[in-house]
Amino acid sequence: MQKRVIGCGAGFAGDRTDPAVLLAASGMVDAIGLECLAERTLVPGLRSRKADPEAGADPRLKRRLTPLLPAAKANNCRIISNLGAANPRAAGRQIAQLASETGCSGLRIAAIIGDDVMTLSDHVDWQEPIDGTLLGAHAYLGAEAMREAVMDNADVIVTGRVADSALFSAELLPILPEGDLDPLAGATTIGHLLECSGQVTGGNFEMPDGSSLSAQEFAHLGFPLAHVYEDGSAEIELLDGAPGRVDILTCTLQLLYEVHDPSAYITPDATLDFTGVRFEEVGHNRVRVTGAKARGKPTLLKVSGFVEQPGFIVDIEIGYAGTYALRRGQVSADALRLRLENMFKPEDVRIDLVGVDSTLGASSLPAPNRMPEVRVHVSARCPDAETAMIVEDEVYSLTLSGPAGGGSVRSERRPSLAVVDGFIDRELVKTRTEWSVAP
Repeated sequence: MQKRVIGCGAGFAGDRTDPAVLLAASGMVDAIGLECLAERTLVPGLRSRKADPEAGADPRLKRRLTPLLPAAKANNCRIISNLGAANPRAAGRQIAQLASETGCSGLRIAAIIGDDVMTLSDHVDWQEPIDGTLLGAHAYLGAEAMREAVMDNADVIVTGRVADSALFSAELLPILPEGDLDPLAGATTIGHLLECSGQVTGGNFEMPDGSSLSAQEFAHLGFPLAHVYEDGSAEIELLDGAPGRVDILTCTLQLLYEVHDPSAYITPDATLDFTGVRFEEVGHNRVRVTGAKARGKPTLLKVSGFVEQPGFIVDIEIGYAGTYALRRGQVSADALRLRLENMFKPEDVRIDLVGVDSTLGASSLPAPNRMPEVRVHVSARCPDAETAMIVEDEVYSLTLSGPAGGGSVRSERRPSLAVVDGFIDRELVKTRTEWSVAP
């Protein structure tokens, strides 16, 4: 049975760079997927591209690929990544130049164009009104958009917005039987399991008794690789000696990550049914995955629209430490509520105590009275810069007109932006591949 081996070298834009280099240098993997794009990283790219047509790719591109390109070239390992962010065309040119600078002349780079559907925004079925200025609109592409690049043996494939799992399943297209969605469902499921890097190898994981990996293991956590077969089954593992854990628990948690309906998880390539997925531990840190099924192929693609709105979001904190820190923080929070209650709708302002109730809110357990320090946090949606300044000034005023010992004020003000989801007929979204060769 044919198989390919794929690894995950990044699960988000700021992920570690060394695990990817270790995977490439191992000589074990045919391709490494680098998942580096989210809404929070696409928006800066859109703004950068607006100011400079050659900007908009991930600003970490050079740092991430400088050590990886030589290791990948030496071991015939393809790199597939959405480092292109808002400008995959420019990213392709940057990678070609970087390849030349790192002694990798001749590498062929394929940039996948087509996720930017701004010119088709009138054809998008937005799920809520566009209240503001549409900064960008990007459709989630699938593995099919990368087929040409894979079949033509690109050394590096760089994309913009694609489904995270597609960065991994694209490499498997040559061995999957055409016309049969179930093997593709299996390959896409493996992509979903790999896409968050260390999250399937023991990161972000804790047993009910509180036990987890050690600091040493977390500091050098290995990233996953998978042996994937033509029927869509696979075995996920770590490199020999790499710290971490791959077992039924870590795989199950990752399988259900960001999945609202396990019987109908919609991706651009297929609607996946996870209810029949089975995990079997077949060795130390090695798990066999089978049973994923497809429930058809979506006729629509998801679109994320980025809407610039008037006003600002202001986040500001003030700290209290020492005896009765908790009481002083609570009094400060209540004083701020009294000062701001007539300025905002309840949904436009939040006041909480970091480490006490900022995450769980009213469901938080009572905090110990002898907490050594707390930080009062205010977040407010402000219609203009003047209102944002008033909120900041109210917090600063507590240093003189509030409980004793307030200080270490931290303030951040940023433009207000909303992400609006929509759907577009997939037939309207046309993709193409643009090639660059490292000189």
